[in-house]
Amino acid sequence: MSRSFYVGEGVTQEDIKAKYEDGILRLSVPKKEAKAVENKKYIAIEG
Repeated sequence: MSRSFYVGEGVTQEDIKAKYEDGILRLSVPKKEAKAVENKKYIAIEG
């Protein structure tokens, strides 16, 4: 059996850890920092 996942460009193969124990495969994929979201700016409309 095989399975594949897309984890993004910021994660390398060396960053991912896998452990198979008691019939369970556990994968550890690091979570990257979330990009800062720009605050919304509003412009008043006259009229």
